[in-house]
Amino acid sequence: MKELVLLGATGHLRSIADSIISIGEYDVLHILDDNTPVGTDMCGFKVSGTFDELQKLYDSGCRQAFVSAGSIGNYDKKKMLYELALKTGFELINIIDPTAAVAKNAVLGKNIFIGKNAVVNSYAVLGDMACVNTGAIVEHNCTVGDFANIAPGATFCGGVRIGYGTHIGAGSVIVQDIKIGDNCMIGAGSVVTHNIPDNCKAYGVPCRIVEENYNL
Repeated sequence: MKELVLLGATGHLRSIADSIISIGEYDVLHILDDNTPVGTDMCGFKVSGTFDELQKLYDSGCRQAFVSAGSIGNYDKKKMLYELALKTGFELINIIDPTAAVAKNAVLGKNIFIGKNAVVNSYAVLGDMACVNTGAIVEHNCTVGDFANIAPGATFCGGVRIGYGTHIGAGSVIVQDIKIGDNCMIGAGSVVTHNIPDNCKAYGVPCRIVEENYNL
């Protein structure tokens, strides 16, 4: 029996759980969350307890985990759970939907989710806790920072660099070789044609900075 602990029972988990079912490697999912009632259904699996039960699951022999909490607007909780799982001793796995296309020479960190019909092309690099949602495209030689979130349908042309914790909104297009800094928020449907520095909120066609010193 292969067991997996999922940390965080948000709406995002429903997509993750569906991909796990399609992968077919895990017989048991332990879903932990402090704010979602025990017994809440997540694609046929139930929330089984709170985060303080993580150590008990490790002591019982469970060794693999995945941080499934959402992060739009704030990734502090994801970071806390990531550090907690590593400190407890868990191996943080990657979850890649079977419909996704991931190049063999792409470089993947830990606890990465790649959703349905997403593409991660040659020599792309995804940092720890990066999320590439449904139908997003990360083209060749792109770099996606730790804790970055790429919303459904976003497209990165070749050589794009996205910083730590940055969120790229649904349907956005980042043209080739653009650099977007750490802790940025790019609004849905934007077309980014110029570099964006750290800590900025930006959106539009073409994308323009609307707030500096932005606190994601």
